[in-house]
Amino acid sequence: MLTKNQLIRLCSARDQLRDVGYAEGSIDEVAKSVAMSRFHFVRQFKAVFGETPVQFRTRVRLDQAKHLLIQSDDSITDICMAIGFSSLGSFSFLFSQRFGRAPSMYRQKLRESGEILSPDCMTIMRGAWESDSQISRSTISPE
Repeated sequence: MLTKNQLIRLCSARDQLRDVGYAEGSIDEVAKSVAMSRFHFVRQFKAVFGETPVQFRTRVRLDQAKHLLIQSDDSITDICMAIGFSSLGSFSFLFSQRFGRAPSMYRQKLRESGEILSPDCMTIMRGAWESDSQISRSTISPE
């Protein structure tokens, strides 16, 4: 049974793993920071969040890379290093495995298609507001 205190510590560990600036921290260091042994920490983390700490960190890094590829003109190598990978080959392999194409092809495909992907909530809300406004204007305006 998981106590409230253990859940709080696991959430704190998850936040540490999500932080790119903390990318160099080992799983042992994160476990120690939340007062758990490495093995207990890995078991509890997987039980609560459905993936191991390493899987979580890798997923978060790859998602961050995807956003950087969309939102910046930084080189693939710069993005790779910025998110905590030390090997461009490993990064490219994992990115391709997760998203179905190499980072450079992913960026190129988005630019060719003209798609603009924005996770910005305000952009989504603006679209909903504009849609509602058009409906309101058409029903209110006299003709």
